[in-house]
Amino acid sequence: MSFETNDTVLEQVGYRLMGQGVYFESVEHAGDRLEIEYETVAPGEGVPHRQIGRVITVFREAIEEGWEPTTIEARVLDSDAGTLRGTWRMDESWLYELERGDLSEVEFSGRVLETLEE
Repeated sequence: MSFETNDTVLEQVGYRLMGQGVYFESVEHAGDRLEIEYETVAPGEGVPHRQIGRVITVFREAIEEGWEPTTIEARVLDSDAGTLRGTWRMDESWLYELERGDLSEVEFSGRVLETLEE
């Protein structure tokens, strides 16, 4: 796992996700967003939707603990073959809308899934 940041919060997020079958390969701050690349051990093809939810939940828990919200762009790799299974994005503004009550959990999830490319 390589980090282009010394942010201990990101390290903790990575450790929390290991138990969910998500293994960070890289995490980079790229301007106003966080680019993550992770391997999934989930069987099948494409990006497991439930796993996207788990990743977002762990980041949201970090935000509740004081970490600043940010846009996340994710690349998901197959752990066996190392091939790209897909990409997805979570926009920082959606988190603020969710917090204010301008967006429901279902709408939030729908927006994330609309960004999914497999």
